[in-house]
Amino acid sequence: MPFNQSEPDPSEVQKWFLANPPVPDVTFELALVLGGTVSAGAYTAGALDFLIEALDCWEAARTSGDPLVPRHRVVLRVINGASGGGVNAAIAARALNFDFPHIAQGMSVEQDRSGNPFYDTWIRDLTLARFLETSDVESELISILNGRAIDEGARRIIEFAGPPKQRPWVAAPLRLIVTLTNLAGVPYRLDLAGGSETFVNHADHMRFAVSYPGQPAAEFRPDELILDFGQGVPGAIGWDRFSEFAKGTAAFPAGFPPRELTRPVEQYRWRILPKTGLDRETTTDGRRYFALRPDWAAMLTSGAASEDGQYFFLVVDGGATDNEPIELARTALCGIIEQNPRDADTANRAVLLIDPFAGKAELGRQTAGTFVDNLGSLVSTFIQQTRYDSRDVLLAADEKVFSRFMLSPRQQSDTNRPAITSAGLAAFIGFACPAFMRYDYMLGRRDCREFLLKDFALAETNKVFGGPWTQPQRDRYAPGMEAGFLPIIPLTGTAAQPQNLDEWPVGKLDPEDYRGAIEERFRAILKAATPPTKWLKLASWAGGLVSDGLVADKVIAAMNDYLSEAQLA
Repeated sequence: MPFNQSEPDPSEVQKWFLANPPVPDVTFELALVLGGTVSAGAYTAGALDFLIEALDCWEAARTSGDPLVPRHRVVLRVINGASGGGVNAAIAARALNFDFPHIAQGMSVEQDRSGNPFYDTWIRDLTLARFLETSDVESELISILNGRAIDEGARRIIEFAGPPKQRPWVAAPLRLIVTLTNLAGVPYRLDLAGGSETFVNHADHMRFAVSYPGQPAAEFRPDELILDFGQGVPGAIGWDRFSEFAKGTAAFPAGFPPRELTRPVEQYRWRILPKTGLDRETTTDGRRYFALRPDWAAMLTSGAASEDGQYFFLVVDGGATDNEPIELARTALCGIIEQNPRDADTANRAVLLIDPFAGKAELGRQTAGTFVDNLGSLVSTFIQQTRYDSRDVLLAADEKVFSRFMLSPRQQSDTNRPAITSAGLAAFIGFACPAFMRYDYMLGRRDCREFLLKDFALAETNKVFGGPWTQPQRDRYAPGMEAGFLPIIPLTGTAAQPQNLDEWPVGKLDPEDYRGAIEERFRAILKAATPPTKWLKLASWAGGLVSDGLVADKVIAAMNDYLSEAQLA
């Protein structure tokens, strides 16, 4: 059956893209944006673990009958992730259906599995030792590192289960967005006076609606896939299929294998852009939006799209083209035309960016180096350039804007240590040392508590709070808050307790432990990349004996330099 290639109905565009639905009384709506991370995803994971714990504790206190517990509500409507942030978004989407232990510093943790999918994924499953295994390069080279650990980690995420737990603070449905870098690209056609032109867009994203058991029935967007937990929601896809998209957003270019994905091609009808005031004055269709028009013929002719409406594409890390998808999250709250209120006494929605790398950034090369050095600088340039939209960061940092917040590690003023331990080796070094990942996880928990206690606040006159707090309420729930402000998420129960850190993990990593694995991986890569002739294989073998040691020397030297600089040696 041919798929729909017509322009979207204006009434549907109004409903899903332009409308700014009102926020319920005494309610604050929240969208999370989880930036790209590499191994620093452990920091984001710890922050999410604590945020879920804080909201659960508040909900339990609200139902306990304690008259001092603040009665306003926070509703999590959107989670948006790129790269490692997309992995954490996937973990959250699954974990929010279940009760699980929150891992604080000092807690006893089982040697194998902790029962917490955030902790287990980052501290247990994603390790450099597994990335250096050579089982994936027996016949052909797909990526520099072995991606099978990511496959196994994704399988564990989608199979995670525990005692069912309903969370009233999760929206029905929860909207999940993961960004992708689409290597195939999507062709769009522009009809001009002198003919037509086609441009190809590679910055892509997938939308999902997660329906949790016990939630009221919901309407679903025409451009999203549906996930449920076996309660029979019509059109729901399986979690195994969802895991492929999670692996796609985490496929660091060249580092990990790209992923082949499939989606309904009709979803590309729904790429809607807002018009500015000048656009509306100077265009003739009278609409407040542009609807991008895919070049359906090009998609069908190339084989990217099938006659029955499927689109086949290859993807890598979503962070390569859109590492901070703040705009997708913001417009998921208020539509593409409107703005969320920004003042402290009127704000009722916010985007919260959690970013392990929002602090100090290193400059790139100023002089030419070797081919490898220059290639590394090019990769770093792409990552840094797509990490931020300057306007988004400025708004998140502005103390007078209460519709955007940022949580990130802060370097201590009394030390030269980095804010997080996993920043070295292009943020891959954390995979080499579980102690680094665990430190950053606990740092994420501590920073999230401090953020909720001191920074995530609105004016006490804001209608979200439903009226003034009593002095006993202030004494209990706003002790560290600036005068005239109240916390959006009050801390109670275990979330009110201070969060401690592990000791700074000095001496926990010896890079020489990885020399043999690095050399073996490089030899396997060289063998797989060499054409299958006897003399070339012999030359490859001989070259490998010389060069694998040089590669290992360079990697280990870079690791040691970082350990020394970060006071981790």
